[in-house]
Amino acid sequence: MEIRGFTVKYSKNKSRERKSTETILQNHINALFKRAEAEPNNKYIICEIQNIRLCLKRIMQYKAKDAILRGKVRWYKDSECNTRYFYNLEKRNYEKKIIAKLKRSNGTVTSDQFKILRFWNIMKLFRLRPRILKKKN
Repeated sequence: MEIRGFTVKYSKNKSRERKSTETILQNHINALFKRAEAEPNNKYIICEIQNIRLCLKRIMQYKAKDAILRGKVRWYKDSECNTRYFYNLEKRNYEKKIIAKLKRSNGTVTSDQFKILRFWNIMKLFRLRPRILKKKN
Protein backbone atom coordinates (compact mmCIF):
# COMPACT_ATOMS: atom_id res chain seq x y z
CA MET A 1 0.00 0.00 0.00
CA GLU A 2 2.97 2.33 0.43
CA ILE A 3 3.70 2.21 -3.29
CA ARG A 4 0.13 3.11 -4.17
CA GLY A 5 0.12 6.02 -1.73
CA PHE A 6 3.41 7.28 -3.11
CA THR A 7 2.27 7.03 -6.73
CA VAL A 8 -1.04 8.81 -6.04
CA LYS A 9 0.79 11.62 -4.27
CA TYR A 10 3.38 11.85 -7.07
CA SER A 11 0.69 11.96 -9.80
CA LYS A 12 -1.25 14.68 -8.02
CA ASN A 13 1.88 16.79 -7.71
CA LYS A 14 2.74 16.27 -11.39
CA SER A 15 -0.82 17.17 -12.36
CA ARG A 16 -0.68 20.37 -10.31
CA GLU A 17 2.65 21.28 -11.90
CA ARG A 18 1.27 20.68 -15.40
CA LYS A 19 -1.81 22.79 -14.70
CA SER A 20 0.22 25.64 -13.26
CA THR A 21 2.66 25.48 -16.18
CA GLU A 22 -0.24 25.62 -18.63
CA THR A 23 -1.76 28.60 -16.82
CA ILE A 24 1.58 30.44 -16.77
CA LEU A 25 2.11 29.76 -20.48
CA GLN A 26 -1.42 30.95 -21.32
CA ASN A 27 -0.91 34.18 -19.38
CA HIS A 28 2.51 34.68 -20.95
CA ILE A 29 1.23 34.16 -24.50
CA ASN A 30 -1.67 36.57 -23.89
CA ALA A 31 0.80 39.23 -22.74
CA LEU A 32 2.98 38.55 -25.80
CA PHE A 33 -0.02 38.95 -28.11
CA LYS A 34 -0.72 42.36 -26.58
CA ARG A 35 2.95 43.33 -27.06
CA ALA A 36 2.86 41.99 -30.64
CA GLU A 37 -0.11 44.25 -31.42
CA ALA A 38 1.88 47.22 -30.19
CA GLU A 39 5.11 46.14 -31.92
CA PRO A 40 4.13 44.05 -35.01
CA ASN A 41 7.66 43.98 -36.49
CA ASN A 42 9.43 42.61 -33.42
CA LYS A 43 10.80 39.18 -34.46
CA TYR A 44 11.68 38.22 -30.89
CA ILE A 45 8.03 38.41 -29.79
CA ILE A 46 6.84 36.37 -32.79
CA CYS A 47 9.49 33.70 -32.13
CA GLU A 48 8.56 33.58 -28.44
CA ILE A 49 4.85 33.19 -29.32
CA GLN A 50 5.69 30.24 -31.60
CA ASN A 51 7.75 28.57 -28.87
CA ILE A 52 4.97 28.94 -26.33
CA ARG A 53 2.40 27.66 -28.83
CA LEU A 54 4.59 24.59 -29.33
CA CYS A 55 4.74 23.99 -25.57
CA LEU A 56 0.97 24.41 -25.26
CA LYS A 57 0.46 22.02 -28.17
CA ARG A 58 2.52 19.37 -26.37
CA ILE A 59 0.44 19.88 -23.23
CA MET A 60 -2.79 19.48 -25.24
CA GLN A 61 -1.46 16.30 -26.85
CA TYR A 62 -0.64 14.92 -23.41
CA LYS A 63 -4.16 15.76 -22.22
CA ALA A 64 -5.61 14.05 -25.29
CA LYS A 65 -3.60 10.89 -24.57
CA ASP A 66 -4.86 10.97 -20.98
CA ALA A 67 -8.46 11.28 -22.16
CA ILE A 68 -8.00 8.39 -24.59
CA LEU A 69 -6.48 6.22 -21.87
CA ARG A 70 -9.28 7.04 -19.44
CA GLY A 71 -11.80 6.17 -22.15
CA LYS A 72 -10.13 2.81 -22.74
CA VAL A 73 -10.08 2.06 -19.02
CA ARG A 74 -13.74 3.05 -18.69
CA TRP A 75 -14.64 0.89 -21.69
CA TYR A 76 -12.75 -2.07 -20.25
CA LYS A 77 -14.42 -1.71 -16.86
CA ASP A 78 -17.89 -1.30 -18.34
CA SER A 79 -17.45 -4.08 -20.86
CA GLU A 80 -16.33 -6.49 -18.15
CA CYS A 81 -19.99 -7.37 -17.62
CA ASN A 82 -20.19 -8.54 -21.22
CA THR A 83 -17.10 -10.68 -20.73
CA ARG A 84 -18.72 -12.29 -17.72
CA TYR A 85 -21.89 -12.87 -19.74
CA PHE A 86 -20.00 -14.58 -22.59
CA TYR A 87 -17.97 -16.66 -20.15
CA ASN A 88 -21.18 -17.91 -18.53
CA LEU A 89 -22.67 -18.56 -21.97
CA GLU A 90 -19.66 -20.68 -22.96
CA LYS A 91 -19.83 -22.53 -19.66
CA ARG A 92 -23.52 -23.28 -20.13
CA ASN A 93 -22.96 -24.48 -23.72
CA TYR A 94 -20.10 -26.71 -22.54
CA GLU A 95 -22.31 -28.22 -19.85
CA LYS A 96 -24.99 -28.93 -22.45
CA LYS A 97 -22.49 -30.88 -24.57
CA ILE A 98 -21.35 -33.15 -21.73
CA ILE A 99 -23.18 -36.37 -21.03
CA ALA A 100 -23.04 -36.62 -17.27
CA LYS A 101 -25.12 -39.81 -16.87
CA LEU A 102 -26.04 -42.61 -19.19
CA LYS A 103 -29.04 -44.87 -18.73
CA ARG A 104 -28.52 -48.22 -20.40
CA SER A 105 -31.21 -50.36 -21.97
CA ASN A 106 -31.08 -52.75 -18.99
CA GLY A 107 -32.02 -49.84 -16.69
CA THR A 108 -28.67 -49.24 -15.01
CA VAL A 109 -27.34 -45.70 -14.80
CA THR A 110 -23.64 -44.94 -15.10
CA SER A 111 -21.78 -41.69 -14.61
CA ASP A 112 -18.33 -43.11 -15.42
CA GLN A 113 -16.98 -40.92 -18.26
CA PHE A 114 -14.87 -43.75 -19.74
CA LYS A 115 -17.89 -46.04 -20.05
CA ILE A 116 -19.95 -43.22 -21.54
CA LEU A 117 -17.17 -42.45 -24.04
CA ARG A 118 -16.84 -46.11 -25.01
CA PHE A 119 -20.62 -46.31 -25.53
CA TRP A 120 -20.55 -43.16 -27.64
CA ASN A 121 -17.71 -44.49 -29.81
CA ILE A 122 -19.59 -47.73 -30.39
CA MET A 123 -22.66 -45.75 -31.39
CA LYS A 124 -20.57 -43.73 -33.85
CA LEU A 125 -18.92 -46.87 -35.20
CA PHE A 126 -22.25 -48.42 -36.10
CA ARG A 127 -23.67 -45.05 -37.11
CA LEU A 128 -26.47 -45.32 -34.59
CA ARG A 129 -28.06 -42.33 -32.99
CA PRO A 130 -28.56 -42.67 -29.28
CA ARG A 131 -31.78 -41.33 -27.85
CA ILE A 132 -30.96 -38.28 -25.74
CA LEU A 133 -33.42 -37.33 -23.09
CA LYS A 134 -33.68 -33.71 -22.10
CA LYS A 135 -33.48 -32.69 -18.48
CA LYS A 136 -36.75 -31.71 -16.89
CA ASN A 137 -36.64 -28.42 -15.04
